[in-house]
Amino acid sequence: MSIRPSTVLFVAMVSLMGCRGTSPASTHAKTPAPMADAARELTGTWTCSGSIHGPGGASPSEVRFEARLELDKAWLRTDFVAVSGEYPYKFTSYRTFDATSRSWRNVILDNMGGHATSSSTDGITWVGESVGPMGRMKIQDTEHLASTGKLTLRGQYSMDGSSWSTGYDLTCEK
Repeated sequence: MSIRPSTVLFVAMVSLMGCRGTSPASTHAKTPAPMADAARELTGTWTCSGSIHGPGGASPSEVRFEARLELDKAWLRTDFVAVSGEYPYKFTSYRTFDATSRSWRNVILDNMGGHATSSSTDGITWVGESVGPMGRMKIQDTEHLASTGKLTLRGQYSMDGSSWSTGYDLTCEK
């Protein structure tokens, strides 16, 4: 049995265009309004001050927080880097808005080998789970845009699901 060149071309076109015969560019949905709004509010570099908490307690810290859209504007990437203080904490997160469930999803990877997933229905309070050097824990992060150019960040964790400890508490300006 021989394969004709037109068959190879057809298979290649179907692979490139997807099963429904649409071009790759047209398969991308318009960026949901909540994602576009979050990107408009958060994109840029933020300078934050406050405390990062660790084994020795709270340490006054300065943090750089940068946000930008990536992957065809489907994900908002944030990079969090402690530039001063006792705890050299860093993480990169990717978040997206799921228009079907009307909720946000967030994935975090940190410099201690930890990872977390969380979700939010309002884009302010994020609830999820984290796994890292301290083991598995519940997390709750609050990200509140107090006004244009002013952001507050607070991260909390719980080993038992009922008593909560602060991981970071920061005020940021763009």
